[in-house]
Amino acid sequence: MSLLTRFRQVIRAQWTSLGQESQDPEKLLTEMTTQMELELIEMRRALAEAIATHKSSERQLAAQQIAAQKWYERAQLAIDKGNENLAREALEHRQAYQHHIQVLEQSLAEHQPVIRRLKGDLQTLERKYSEVKAKKSLYLARLKSAAAAQKLQEMMGGMDHLSASSLFERLENKVLELEAQSALTSFVNDPLEQKFATLEDQKGIEATLNQLKAQRRSLPPS
Repeated sequence: MSLLTRFRQVIRAQWTSLGQESQDPEKLLTEMTTQMELELIEMRRALAEAIATHKSSERQLAAQQIAAQKWYERAQLAIDKGNENLAREALEHRQAYQHHIQVLEQSLAEHQPVIRRLKGDLQTLERKYSEVKAKKSLYLARLKSAAAAQKLQEMMGGMDHLSASSLFERLENKVLELEAQSALTSFVNDPLEQKFATLEDQKGIEATLNQLKAQRRSLPPS
């Protein structure tokens, strides 16, 4: 499994968890970005190791080429001196180095596209990570807004059994009750009102008394 594929699986798994109502969105987003950071660190390390291996192979190739050339020059020298056997031994050493050179050249040729792919994948992942990190606050704000909207809908749903007219009627009755209580309190506590109330009470008593007296006088003597 490539690092890019695993990275995508990590993101997909985190978003799946994010969709579960029992999970904390902020916590999951933090965990996702942390996991992405760890994956990026691993990818950078893998790329660094691949580049280091490639450079080591290049150094080995250069050393093998120098050694092969050296034994070729020795073979030439032996031929110049008329020592064919020594020249043959030198060429055998050169051939061994040439075999190593072929192996290294093939390995380097196969390694180059791997390094290019790793570099491309790393750039892609770094860009995606930057996008997710930049949008993290936006995602959280949207999630919180959605949660608030859902809560508001639940509250409004609980009021469905109350019609608008009945609700305002209850409010109006309550206001009228409070106004009546306020008016009564003002009337009772007003000294002038109390004086007139006392006079009115006395007037009523005197009228009733006179009425009784008149009734008694109209009766025949016993």
